[in-house]
Amino acid sequence: MSGVSTEAKVGIFVLVGLAVLAYMTIRLGSFKIGGPEGYEVYAVFDQATGLKKMAPVEMAGIQIGQVEKIALDNGKARVTMMISKDVPLAQDVNALIRTRGVLGDKYVAMEPGTPNAPKLKDGQQITRASVPTDLDQVMARVGEVADNIRQITESLKVSIASPESTRNISEALANLRELTGSLKTVVSTNEARLNRIVSNMDRFTGDLSELSSDNKKALSETIKNFQIASVQMQKTIASLNSVMTKVDKGEGTIGQLVNNKQTIDDLNSTLASLKEVSKKIEKGEGSIGKLVNDDTTVTKIDEALTGINDYLARADAWKVFVEYRGEYVFKEESLRSELNLRLQPKADKFFLIGVVDDPRGKRAETQTYKTVDVDGVVTKTQTNSVTYNRDDLTFNVQFGKRFWDLTLRAGIFSSTGGLGADYYLFNDKLKLTLEAYEWRKDTNPRVRFAASYDFWNSFYISAGVDDIASDDGNTSFFMGGGIYFSDDDIKFLLTSAPSTP
Repeated sequence: MSGVSTEAKVGIFVLVGLAVLAYMTIRLGSFKIGGPEGYEVYAVFDQATGLKKMAPVEMAGIQIGQVEKIALDNGKARVTMMISKDVPLAQDVNALIRTRGVLGDKYVAMEPGTPNAPKLKDGQQITRASVPTDLDQVMARVGEVADNIRQITESLKVSIASPESTRNISEALANLRELTGSLKTVVSTNEARLNRIVSNMDRFTGDLSELSSDNKKALSETIKNFQIASVQMQKTIASLNSVMTKVDKGEGTIGQLVNNKQTIDDLNSTLASLKEVSKKIEKGEGSIGKLVNDDTTVTKIDEALTGINDYLARADAWKVFVEYRGEYVFKEESLRSELNLRLQPKADKFFLIGVVDDPRGKRAETQTYKTVDVDGVVTKTQTNSVTYNRDDLTFNVQFGKRFWDLTLRAGIFSSTGGLGADYYLFNDKLKLTLEAYEWRKDTNPRVRFAASYDFWNSFYISAGVDDIASDDGNTSFFMGGGIYFSDDDIKFLLTSAPSTP
């Protein structure tokens, strides 16, 4: 090569470079020598934003062709594609414009049609074509959602930051502080009485449990007696049918009496006498006539009927509410469920009965006393042990009275005596609840604080702290929600349910 000039070397190098460039272009690009090998099909899309000419056409992630032409056809995008001759497409194939990755290029994806369907020929149209939601549309919708969230936060800021709302919240907290102080005073002054109530309720629930278990056999016998009575009733009805058949035939004493002409004449005579008596009563003759036509008697009857109507109106004024509450207790890692039935004779009074499934279970405390005599000195020691039965259900039996936005409750809370208070805000949408129960001599009561918000119809969400004053480290946060129905809702559901034929 020493005899080759510098210009020749440069020329040879340039030719080799051009040859390599041509090879890489043919190898990696879309240019093919000899023209395309395959057949053309086209699809009409609502829009083809981002799709470029020479974009790949893929099926199952494998390229089977490329986009040859993109043109406007009656306000829509007509995309012409060159498909490899080795890949026949069914006439019901589905063409979609997709994006490779979040910010990648657009390409046409083919979803296979029915295997036995006829195949597309050169120049035919793909009738099934769609464009999934692209990133621009998603971002537009995200923008709309962001605007809505901004409007909601601004409205919430205005409603909470107003002087009136701030004053209401301050007053609510002050009232809550006064309420807790009053509750503490009531509890401290009536601790002995509350302990007696709790002991009596424990004995009462134990007696109920023994009574139900002891009378299982008697209840079974009662049901069996009802079955026997129903069989006897069927036999009695059959006997009555037989008797009526004999009466129709004029058999027996009753049959002869009914079918006897003399008996019928006597009955007609009796009816005529009754007619005469009714005329005398109508004229006010006789004792019964004077009684019926006396204005004083009519007035007393009207007063009696009015009293009955008033009683029925009071009974109809009763409202019934059914409520279920479920809360996840984080310390116990379990769900606390509560089902309550509230009977409300008036708008400001109610009775509440319910059952509670608490993951902590029912608390039982055992006290052990030991006396030791050391060198004539008597020492008395006491040992307390606390256990929780997680399998026992507990019960609620409470009475409540509402004073404006404050409701006070007293009675049985989870099978123990207790007190409670509910404070309502924002037209009863927000409720703050404080309950204290499980009163013990040597430990603090179980105090629960909860806040619930009625966000839609009969549904609400709640959160709070359980056993705030615990000496045993049982304080735990909880979160959940609930649903409640009134008697009107229950009637609507029952009347709306389809009846079986």
